[in-house]
Amino acid sequence: MGIDRHPLSELERSLVTVAGEYGFQLTHVVKYYCELEQPDRGVVVYLDRRRTPANVIAVLIHPETELARLFDLAGATIPADFRHGSNMRRFPKRLHTGKQPITYGYAIECDDSGVFGRLLDRLA
Repeated sequence: MGIDRHPLSELERSLVTVAGEYGFQLTHVVKYYCELEQPDRGVVVYLDRRRTPANVIAVLIHPETELARLFDLAGATIPADFRHGSNMRRFPKRLHTGKQPITYGYAIECDDSGVFGRLLDRLA
């Protein structure tokens, strides 16, 4: 899973706990992302670990997710465009600015762990 190699911060541990309340399990950890999966529905999201040191809760969701159902989620910033990054192994790839395809998704920022939980509830 990678947790020994890339230990979780206190904020990340608390977010994994919140995710567990909504049926999400920590399935993979790399330097920049924590992969969380809700196995009953097959929903996968990624925590952006580069942003958590600044206490920002950035959650990458699948690029085929219908964003309209999230627009009224108070405390969440919904992006207009995709975020690209490697190691989101369960998301599709496309060519962005480089020569090789790279994974991508929507990066939603949550104001706090309560908003994070409500986001997961809607996705599951």
